[in-house]
Amino acid sequence: GLVVRTIGLARAEVKIGLANLAYNMKRLVWLSGKAAPA
Repeated sequence: GLVVRTIGLARAEVKIGLANLAYNMKRLVWLSGKAAPA
């Protein structure tokens, strides 16, 4: 449920790209935390 409110396609693409990057970073941290035996 990502809602992008921007003027122009280029800005929307950048916003989506940044949101995707942030999501992937969080996911990477979560996965690496799960993989490492505590």
